[in-house]
Amino acid sequence: MRRLNLFDLAIIVLVVASLISFSTKYFEKEPIDEFSYTGSQIYSAVRFFDLSDGKGFRYLVKVDGSYISDYSPFSEEGVVVGTSQGTFLLKLKDGRILTVGGRTSFKEDIASHNIKVTMLNGSTVHYMQKGFFVNDILEAKNKIDNTSKFLDNYNIVDTTISGDIVIDGKFPNDITFEKELSDKIAKEIFYLKDVRVKSSENGITLSVIGIGTNDFEILHSVLSPYGPTKYYFSDFRTFVLTDNIPNADISLIQTSIVEGIIGDIHVRI
Repeated sequence: MRRLNLFDLAIIVLVVASLISFSTKYFEKEPIDEFSYTGSQIYSAVRFFDLSDGKGFRYLVKVDGSYISDYSPFSEEGVVVGTSQGTFLLKLKDGRILTVGGRTSFKEDIASHNIKVTMLNGSTVHYMQKGFFVNDILEAKNKIDNTSKFLDNYNIVDTTISGDIVIDGKFPNDITFEKELSDKIAKEIFYLKDVRVKSSENGITLSVIGIGTNDFEILHSVLSPYGPTKYYFSDFRTFVLTDNIPNADISLIQTSIVEGIIGDIHVRI
């Protein structure tokens, strides 16, 4: 059997280096869309939620654990609508909001044993959109969606906005109504991060965080009994949720000039 010489070793090193380069290029950069944490890693999970929320990403969280009140099993999926040190608020599909802590929690509703995060979009594009008047909430949906059409090539999952919406209509003017309407909107719109209602003699001001234009029809259904006649959107923050945007396209997107957008456009991947 022929022994390996220096030339053979050099060939082997080159082949191995090529394989490593190939795997790095084609496999390490595949999108990771699921993350797992144990209940003991609750602080890491909360940091991940804060980072993802800051970039406008949408994700689902599955918590396996137990109710602290009676230690019965808990296994539900929902969306995170708030965080604090070592805990988070989980909104379930039935509208309930529960506090979730780590494995040894005793003050929250749920002690988590395992936390699974499923990402629902690969990239986001963030910008401020100029405010406008419309007579119908679905007209507002079309206006917002039309502004984001420069991103159609990346498969838009949804477009979320955060800001104040002043709505004229025959709304009751009292604190009880404000709470009831806020709760109803939060329950009906699953992915909505937060909503606050402030009533006045002429209508209401709706302060929303992370409402998607895909859910504007639901919002229309909730508000329609009060006969809304006009909507004023003040300048608002927008996140366009898309599939993965290639690095090579980021500068092209960020230098786009689009009517209705104020200031810079930012891509988050």
